[in-house]
Amino acid sequence: MKGIKEGETRSGLYYEGYKILKEKRPEYSVIENVKNLVGKRFKSQFDLILKDLSDLGYTNYYQVLNAKDYRNSTK
Repeated sequence: MKGIKEGETRSGLYYEGYKILKEKRPEYSVIENVKNLVGKRFKSQFDLILKDLSDLGYTNYYQVLNAKDYRNSTK
C-alpha cells in the first residue's frame, strides 16, 4: 500500500494487527483509526484494508464517530 508501509510508517501498525488477526482468528475485531482514512486521499488504502479483512473471512462495518458526541458516564 502506498502511504502505509510495513515497518516504515506509524500506520504500519496495521500490519501487526493484521498478523494477529490472521494467526488468532478471533470471532470479532474492532479497529480504530482517524476520520481521514475514509477520505479521498486514503480511500484506496482503506479499501485495501477492508479487502484484507474480508479475505480473512470478516464482514466489515465501519462508521466515523466523533468523541465529543460521547461523554464519560462515570462523572
